[in-house]
Amino acid sequence: MIRHALAEGWLLLRHRGLVSLFLALALAIPIGLAGVTLSVMRWLEPAVGTVDRANVVAVLLHPHMGDAQRAAWLGSQRRDHPEWRLEVVAPEQLAQRLIHWFPYLKDLLERDGGAMLPPLVEITTAVPESVAVLERSPAVIAVGPRTPLTSLLGRVSRGLGIALAAASVVLLMSAVLLAAVWVHLELYRHADEITIMRLVGATESTIRGPFLVATAAPGLVAGALAALGTSAVVEALSGMAEVLGLPGLTVSPGLLAAQAGAGVVLPLAAAVITLMRHAAVDDE
Repeated sequence: MIRHALAEGWLLLRHRGLVSLFLALALAIPIGLAGVTLSVMRWLEPAVGTVDRANVVAVLLHPHMGDAQRAAWLGSQRRDHPEWRLEVVAPEQLAQRLIHWFPYLKDLLERDGGAMLPPLVEITTAVPESVAVLERSPAVIAVGPRTPLTSLLGRVSRGLGIALAAASVVLLMSAVLLAAVWVHLELYRHADEITIMRLVGATESTIRGPFLVATAAPGLVAGALAALGTSAVVEALSGMAEVLGLPGLTVSPGLLAAQAGAGVVLPLAAAVITLMRHAAVDDE
């Protein structure tokens, strides 16, 4: 039965080679786009995480302040501005943030252990402009932007991910529908042969086998093309990011394996459903 399925499936592929290639490309493009989207969104996680932090203002304190002086300053700010929520960022945490976005600082920051970094305080407030009063404080050396720039960046990043994901879903649904239509047309093309096979007692698995093989082959090609395309695009984007001093993008082996599996599973699922519906109609 397997030999029959492979032989007949190969004949179907030979007679419909151009359509099979088109099906493989139609599957590879959305699967590859989905992989690139997931990789980019993973890279943009720090930016997306700022969506809910629109009113966070960074304040750098004087590095020569002692722990007691810093604690006293924080206490006075909490008393004078109860509407503010102050959060002290540890030097180690600040160093990790800087290393994430500026990898070339890694050796310097790890060597000094973050000792050279000034204390950072993040103030969450509904009125970021009110933090401007701290610019006159001798304990403060700099007050960060008081505009929701980080929130805007987060929303843009999230919107970009949603748009790419939506495009991937639409294209993938179209490719799966194409696989179903291809099987449907082939079934009608070979309707007489299928009828004869059923009359002589052929099992449904024997009848369906060639169509499943002919559908799985383009799926294998699509999965391989999607994985290769994702790797190439992510590598190119990573090179562009590193030129700008940003961390490079990576693609996980698990994602590449999932793409290869999706290339086979999705068209096969469409083929199985189409074959089952066709068999049910013939039985009626």
